[in-house]
Parts: sequence; structure tokens; C-alpha cells
Amino acid sequence: MIKKISVRWFIWFALASFYTIILGALLYFNLFKYVFDVNLQNQIINTVSNNARTLINGLVASNVVRISEVDVINFWMAHDPRIKNVVYFNPNGSIRWHKNKEHWDKSFSDYERGGFLETYAVSEALLKGEPKVVMKNEGSMYEIAIPLKHAKGDDPKQNIVGVVSLDVSREQVQAEIKSAMFKYFIGAIAVMVLMGFVLYIFVIKKVVSPIVSLTNSIDNISTKTFQFDFDNRADEVGDLAKAVENFLTKVKVELEEQEELSKNRKHYEQEWWSEVLAAAVPKGSRAIVVDENNNIMHTNFDLPLKKEGPVHLLDLFGANQQEMMRVVGQAMENPGKIFRATTQSGGREFGIKTLQLTSKGGIIRTLIILEPLAVKK
Repeated sequence: MIKKISVRWFIWFALASFYTIILGALLYFNLFKYVFDVNLQNQIINTVSNNARTLINGLVASNVVRISEVDVINFWMAHDPRIKNVVYFNPNGSIRWHKNKEHWDKSFSDYERGGFLETYAVSEALLKGEPKVVMKNEGSMYEIAIPLKHAKGDDPKQNIVGVVSLDVSREQVQAEIKSAMFKYFIGAIAVMVLMGFVLYIFVIKKVVSPIVSLTNSIDNISTKTFQFDFDNRADEVGDLAKAVENFLTKVKVELEEQEELSKNRKHYEQEWWSEVLAAAVPKGSRAIVVDENNNIMHTNFDLPLKKEGPVHLLDLFGANQQEMMRVVGQAMENPGKIFRATTQSGGREFGIKTLQLTSKGGIIRTLIILEPLAVKK
């Protein structure tokens, strides 16, 4: 039984653990993705912000890119491998710097028509005056467009003097997410194994073993004594065992009462038939009461024979009393109807009346009355 329960417990625990781990994986994957991506975006925006003053001064001073600005952009690309490309726009939308010099001074519309702008990040950054991040290349890269604002003026949109668009790889973020998810799965499985082991020991010790012991105790109950041997326990299994013990006590008392009633039923029934026959059977007539097996239960006269065990009707009348057996058989086949016949016994002629009585409880009794007939002269 312990093995059977252990297998079932393991299967259900494994399914519940798998379901929990998968739900947790979905939650943590989205959490890691959000945290690592936001961290990447903030790092790139901070990198540009830290050098924004140099770029803004160059934009305000001249329409031609200066060496200081080129040095800043080259520094980004040389020291941050995540930055794969930088496009630097003038206030009028023309390209101020591009790693491909063929695109320098190209207008925004020409650059867009050439298919070099894959997203709307630059347009959104110019329109809203805030950094705009758009994912591209099937999630492997971000385009981060950061507007450069001059300090003068009240309207932030009118203060934009240029835009820097950076193509930033998500390869490091994806690697970090993969590493974090791997650690999550290892930790989750380790926790489930440890927790499962502790729960298994608890279930076996506190639930399965007591139930097995209770089952064995119930199997060993004798219907003669109803003795229930089980150690007292201050838990739910102990309460169940107490309920079983109380039930057995009630059953034992009721069976003892039924046994006592069964022992006395024959005596009570004989007393009842004595009173009935004394009141209903005419004086001088003989009455016999037999059960469903034609064993004599009561008579209003002393039986002429003695034997151990039940006395059968044939023991009293013999096989030659064919008329007696016929009329008794008719009564048994037709409960509730009276059948009559005559017979000879001891040199005298008797009239026979038979009636079978049945009850809803399944008790069957056949009443036979022998009435002496007058001797013909």
C-alpha cells in the first residue's frame, strides 16, 4: 500500500511541480526581459547624455561635423561592442555623420527612401522630444533615437538641435536572460526536489503509515469479539480510528441485542401461538404450526414422539398421509387461502384445514387444524 501511494504521490507532485515551474518560468522570463532590456536602454541613453554637451556645441556652432564630435562617436563604437551603428542628424534632418561617408549630408527623406531607416524611431524622437526605442531585426537589435536639446527656450521640441540614432545589439541581453533562466530552472528543480523529499517523509510518516496501520487493524477485527487494536493518536487519523471504534461498539451492542432477541424469539412465538390457538381452535381439535421447512414449531397437544433437533411433519404423520401432504402443499402454494380435506389417524377420521401465513419480514408459518369428525352409526 505504501508503494502504491508513493507512486501516486510522486506522479501528482511531479505534475504539480512541472506546472508551477512553467508558470514561474513565464513570469521570470518576462521579468528578466523587462529588467535587462530597460537596463540596456538606460545605459545607452546615459552614454549619449554624458557626451551630449560636446555634440550640442558642435551642432550649434556649425553645419559641418567637427573632430570632437567624431571622436565621441568613434569612442562609443570602440568601447561599447553593443553599439553596431550610429547615425548623427543635423537640425535640418540631413545626416551629419555616418560610418559610410557616402551618406553624409544626405537628407532625411532621401535616406528614408533609400531603405536605410527601418523604423520610425527618429521621427518619433523629433516629434515628441524624448528618446524613442524600437525593436528590429526580429528582436535581435534596438534602434534608439535620442534628441539633442539646446538649453535655451521654453519649448523642449523647439530646442532640439539634432538627433543621434544608434543600432544597439540585444545579444548580451539575450545571453543574460538565457543564463538567468538556466539558473532559475536549476534553483526551481532543486527547491522542488528538497521540498518534495520533506513532504514525502511527512506524508509517509504522518498520513500513509497511520492509515496503513488503521487498515490492518480494521482487517484484523473479529466478528466474534469486535476487538479493535489501534494506538491512540492526537490527529485526524486518531479521530478516524476513534470513530471506527465507536461504530464497532454500536454494532456489537446491536448484534448482541439481535442475538438475544433471536434466542428468545422461538419462546416468544410459542407463547403467542399458545394464546392464539387457545382462543381460535375449538376444544378437542388439534392444531399444528410448521415453518417454511415443514418443521413443527408448536402444537396444542403433546407430541407422541421425542427426538433431538427439529421434528418434521412427516415424522408425525408418516409418508402414508397423502391427503395431509396434498392439502399442506396447496396451502403453501396459495398463501392466505384455507384448504380443507379429511384423513384417518389412530382409527379416527379428522377434517383438515390448512392456512399459510406470511409476513413482510419473510416469516412463513403454516397452520394445520385437525377437527375430529363424528363417528357414523
